Amino acid sequence: MKKVLVGFLSAVAILSTTANAQDFLGFRQSNYSGINGVDLNPATLADNRMVADVVLGGFSFSGYNNHLYFNTKQMPYWWSQSFDETDPAVDAWLNDTLDDGRSQFILIPADSATFYQNKNQGNIFEFDNPKNTARTAFMHSTVEVLNFMFSFNREYEMGIGVQIKNRTMVNLDHLAPELLTLAQNSLEYPDLWNLSLSNQLLNISMNSWNEYNVGFGMKILDNGEHYLKGGIKLKFLQGLTSFYIYTDQVDYNFLNADTANTIRGNFDYGYSANIDQHFDANNTAYTGIDNIMNDVIFNMASKLGFGGDIGFVYEWRPDWEDYKYDMDGETDLWRRDKNKYRLRFDFAVNDIGGMRYLKSENSRNFRVDATLFDLAEFEDSDGLQSFNQNVDTLVQNGGATYIDDKGTFYMNLPTHMNIGLDVNVWNDFYIRANGMIGFQMNNDAHKVRYPTSISLTPRYDFMWAGLSAPMSYSGLTGFRIGLGLRMGPIIVGVGDMKWLFAPTKDKQVRGADIYAALKVPVLFTHPKDIDQDKVSDKVDLCVETPGVWEFMGCPDTDMDGIQDSEDACPTEAGLKEFQGCPDRDGDKIIDSEDACPDDPGLAEFNGCPDKDGDRIIDKDDDCPDVAGIEMFNGCPDTDGDGLKDSDDLCPEVAGPKENQGCPDTDNDGIFDYLDACPTEAGPEENRGCPWPDTDGDGLLDKDDKCPYNAGPPENDGCPYTDTDGDGVIDKEDDCVNTPGPVENNGCPEVDEEILKKAFDNLQFETAKAVILESSYESLEELANYLIENPDFRLKIAGHTDSQGAAQANLILSKKRAEAVRDFLESRGVAKDRMIVQYYGEEKPIDTNDTPEGRARNRRVEMEVIFE
Repeated sequence: MKKVLVGFLSAVAILSTTANAQDFLGFRQSNYSGINGVDLNPATLADNRMVADVVLGGFSFSGYNNHLYFNTKQMPYWWSQSFDETDPAVDAWLNDTLDDGRSQFILIPADSATFYQNKNQGNIFEFDNPKNTARTAFMHSTVEVLNFMFSFNREYEMGIGVQIKNRTMVNLDHLAPELLTLAQNSLEYPDLWNLSLSNQLLNISMNSWNEYNVGFGMKILDNGEHYLKGGIKLKFLQGLTSFYIYTDQVDYNFLNADTANTIRGNFDYGYSANIDQHFDANNTAYTGIDNIMNDVIFNMASKLGFGGDIGFVYEWRPDWEDYKYDMDGETDLWRRDKNKYRLRFDFAVNDIGGMRYLKSENSRNFRVDATLFDLAEFEDSDGLQSFNQNVDTLVQNGGATYIDDKGTFYMNLPTHMNIGLDVNVWNDFYIRANGMIGFQMNNDAHKVRYPTSISLTPRYDFMWAGLSAPMSYSGLTGFRIGLGLRMGPIIVGVGDMKWLFAPTKDKQVRGADIYAALKVPVLFTHPKDIDQDKVSDKVDLCVETPGVWEFMGCPDTDMDGIQDSEDACPTEAGLKEFQGCPDRDGDKIIDSEDACPDDPGLAEFNGCPDKDGDRIIDKDDDCPDVAGIEMFNGCPDTDGDGLKDSDDLCPEVAGPKENQGCPDTDNDGIFDYLDACPTEAGPEENRGCPWPDTDGDGLLDKDDKCPYNAGPPENDGCPYTDTDGDGVIDKEDDCVNTPGPVENNGCPEVDEEILKKAFDNLQFETAKAVILESSYESLEELANYLIENPDFRLKIAGHTDSQGAAQANLILSKKRAEAVRDFLESRGVAKDRMIVQYYGEEKPIDTNDTPEGRARNRRVEMEVIFE
């Protein structure tokens, strides 16, 4: 037991020389890390600076511990030369001994380190551990087999990545310094005898696996200033080999180097079953490294495992408008070649999941509860098989009990969180703070894990090259300053530069890390546009002349949809049917040939209009809406009397100029139009008619009080009778032929209200003899009244104000009076019952000097009369 225990603990001490987290430190943080950055946060697949990125091969290795360090002062050369034994200086260094004859490469305890270093002796030293901190070691290697990604879908800025890689991780956690000291001294360390060490926890674990990953990222939110993207990665896991040792709640007390006073606690050790076939019959040695490598690489030692990553990235883009552009017919595009944020925050949970291994039959889970335990009982243990037999014997003797074992174990991935804050300091200079929190999972025997660490990485991050100087700290590695270099397809870097410059110097090297990769990055570039016409040069048919997208970058100066090379009028917007020349008025005659380009016209008049069809173009036509003659510049002379209609008072009847175009057939000085007897001369006061003697009683009607009933002159032409039999003799009867009451002078009663209503409501269109519809109702009421009283006759007299020519006013008054007569006739009143009179402006009832007075003078009076 002593030999096995000491051997086991010595192996632990050797293992503790390796390990660290955050491989590719300083490169994965770059905006141009492409598919490698996906391991930090899968959301980086979205809005990536890469069109595509292919990693042809790469590796990362890191190993650190907090127990021992290598002092490089005695090294004769740098690392690449200091182990060439053919060199005398190297041979002397490798075979040098301490004063006591021991090798220079033995582990020198912390309390002796200063002594030997002052004598320039020793290479491997133990760290001083005043706080009695548990010893920890970590190793992680990654081999990038083939990784690639590509971006697609510009609208949602998506990206897909595929990765094939091998990862190996070894952890040693919670190794008590007392137990390590006993191991290093083969238990011959009296200071730790008879000392109760309680509640000890130890975990050693190793896992090597292949990953086949598929990742996807896309935009989630984009409102210009604020941008959010997310991503996931699904992992298919092929476990290659794994082992673990785990103790929990262990209490022990050594009486001396051969006897333990007490050993109590839970013990669990195991490994994947595929390792068994490579040990000899006693499980003491490998049968061949080639065989185990072939089995590990080409055979799956676990069931298919699954895992995943999930992450989000938020970007603050205060200058977002500077990164927008229009090109090739698309608008509001992001510059895909530019990093647009001032500040970026990202969060990811990585390595969720694991794989299940078939456990070797040489594994054991048991609990020991022994007192005065003789370690010599395990002296014959020279391999797992013999050690297991001794454990079985211990159980049979009651010193231990088995704990249920399922025959398999589930090895967890190193689940961890990455939290980062990246600041764009100026142009291509950035600084990133990152925290990686490794989940400890202390109660789980089957896990590998990252130690928690923080880093601050200033970097110059240009499209085709980059330089970073990551500064990091963890309890395992201490403070480190690294260097990362990106030169096109070549990636190299270290997380700690100390080991690079340590050889031949007095330096304490507790570990080292290095990474390198060869990749083919295809970066987004901004489209070239020499002529700044928003059509990229690669599709621009007129590269050096600004144009429009519709014509693939060729110009359309007048923006009429016809490119200049096919436009007969390139500076004036026009129509395709006229080869780009304009026709503003749409008359199918191009403006350059159109004498009237703003008015639709006819080809025979060079595009000028002739609306009235009188063969005189409108711009030369004084009456463009009425057909006329050339003599009057297109104005008409309807009656052909040599006066144009606008100057002719009688435009439809020929007359002499001295009568303003109106005829006077009987030469009585009254125009025929106003002459009631145009063929018979008569006085003006009788409207051009001679005075008649209708009843033949010798008195002219103008002097005859009863012009229709003969009577003696001494009775004013009235008979001494009562013609209508109303009791009023004709001489005193104002209505000789119509009966009426005496009090009304023999005339019937008339409803004056109907006449007044018709008068008040009568309205005409301005300057016309057209009655408005609003007057119809009162006129119709008057018509009905006349029909009901057949003995009544109606005198209709037209009047105007003094505005305008007197003759024109006279004509207008006549036409308006006739319009009232014609309306009443249309409603059933006989035309011979109505007498039309017209006076023009001759009989005003108010002043013509005010609008109100003129309005009263414009009237048609109606009066009921009787014979």
